[in-house]
Amino acid sequence: MGVTLLVALAAGAGAQEPNDGSQELRTDERPQALRVFLDCGRECDRNYLRREITFVNYVRDRRDAQVHVLVTDEDTGGGQQYSFEFLGLDEFHGRDVTYSYAESRTDTDDETRAGVAQVLRVGFLHYIIDTPLAYEIEIGTNSALAGNGRARDLMAQPEDDPWNFWVFRINADGRASGESSRTNRRFNASVSANRTTEEWIFRLRAETSYRESITELSDGDFKNINRNSNMDGQAVKTLGEHWGASIRGGLSQSTFRNQARRTRVLPGVEFNVFPYSESSRRAFYVRYEAGIQAFEYEEETIFGKMEETVPSHSLETTFDVEQPWGDSRIRLNYNSFLDDLDKYSVSLSGNLSFRIVRGFSVFMSASSSLVRNQLYLPKADLSDAEILVERRALATDSRYEYRVGFGYTFGSIFNNVVNPRF
Repeated sequence: MGVTLLVALAAGAGAQEPNDGSQELRTDERPQALRVFLDCGRECDRNYLRREITFVNYVRDRRDAQVHVLVTDEDTGGGQQYSFEFLGLDEFHGRDVTYSYAESRTDTDDETRAGVAQVLRVGFLHYIIDTPLAYEIEIGTNSALAGNGRARDLMAQPEDDPWNFWVFRINADGRASGESSRTNRRFNASVSANRTTEEWIFRLRAETSYRESITELSDGDFKNINRNSNMDGQAVKTLGEHWGASIRGGLSQSTFRNQARRTRVLPGVEFNVFPYSESSRRAFYVRYEAGIQAFEYEEETIFGKMEETVPSHSLETTFDVEQPWGDSRIRLNYNSFLDDLDKYSVSLSGNLSFRIVRGFSVFMSASSSLVRNQLYLPKADLSDAEILVERRALATDSRYEYRVGFGYTFGSIFNNVVNPRF
């Protein structure tokens, strides 16, 4: 039997008539309520949480808070693992606690947000217990809190799982659109199987896509078709808190890249400077893979090849950090063919979101690549129409993308009220 936590507030300190334990104070009746900065991005349904947890004051800026809640998530194969870091500020400085919550892929959005709310209630009590509000809280068990008449079951252990932690997914979708002189059709389908445990990760995936467009031009209709298919498999072995080993292989086809078939087998090793147990907050990966790739082309390439088999390797480093001040990721990737090191690509990308002062934050992202390994470029020239619809990849020696912006919010520090009208 599961146990849940019910938090209820009395009508007010020293109230003459007790209530039934389920009424919570209105925002303007709780000046002593804990001030909370909820830092959870897209992981939280903020409107739901403000409705369900009304015994704290939500503020818009960390500098106005007594507690900063940093929520991060990681894919577990069978769902998402959420980490809740409660960071004490002001009088609670140094009183930090961490809780976690694991959802299943079979959970509905409502079940997930109810589980998130429950963890937040427990975490807030760690601080409320030392405030005047503690004398207005009642704690008990209530199976109805789960929303379906029973408490949420505990997470299954491996020996209790009839699927042995395997998770399967099947997706398919189609779309058609058009107007007088243009029609578009597309279809996508995928199937995957994943298993994640502390010792092993297994990933299997197959997907295909079809794009077709017909455009009416002055000299007749122009038809463009783009097909892509991909089958991938990977096995990853845990080698302690800092190491992992992998072998992956795949078979793919791409009209855009002039590849009738691409086959690859790539074993690899990865080192994380920080323990993997801290990866939701910080990680510094160094990953190396080396193996064989075989190509069969739809058209003869600029190197006069219709097929070839080449050894290749890649080195990738990633630094990822998520902290109260913001988050950042930097990634450097190098790929080359071992039989001809002059054919390579190097890319550097990164993003940064940073709170500078109260209510003011900046964000930026950038990527830049040197490209010297386009073995697949067709020898035949492309027509202007084929270039415009991006039927094939074009020769290039570099790629880049930059983005920068800022946001500034000011005014009331409180963020409690939910009003969904219009």
